[in-house]
Amino acid sequence: MKTPLASPLFLLLGCGLLSGLGACQRQLFSGPTPPALLATDPAVRQLQFGYGSAYSSHRTTYTLRADGVLLAQAGIGLPTGSPPTAALKVPAAQARAAFRRLAALSADSLYFEQPGPHYYFLEGCTAAGQPVRLAWGRPDTLAPHGARQLYQQLQALLPPSL
Repeated sequence: MKTPLASPLFLLLGCGLLSGLGACQRQLFSGPTPPALLATDPAVRQLQFGYGSAYSSHRTTYTLRADGVLLAQAGIGLPTGSPPTAALKVPAAQARAAFRRLAALSADSLYFEQPGPHYYFLEGCTAAGQPVRLAWGRPDTLAPHGARQLYQQLQALLPPSL
């Protein structure tokens, strides 16, 4: 008597699909780097800012490190840890001023999540280690005033070619 091969093959295929679906779960944190993973050591502290589109999933992220190095990434669905596409050095005084302004954000301005179809964001940690995560863009809301000023200060660091 012959055993049908279709039954074991379907079982094997079904197990493979189920295990593959488990690996496709979406991460709970949508930003490039969870604030808990950002170091608070002054030599490696970093501040991420940029903008994106919920329609196209395109995101442009700039990372300012405390040592004045500014890294840029742009792309669709940027995965965590993807390499930067550009790097430049900003004056140390301007980098320190940006980190001072980040530390000066009021306690109620450290978390604000109101992204719209086109959004702006700021992420990082204060010198005291408090996570900062701000995303705004909805037409009916405004980000905290200090966050908007910091974002404008950071945008001024970018050269026109970047």
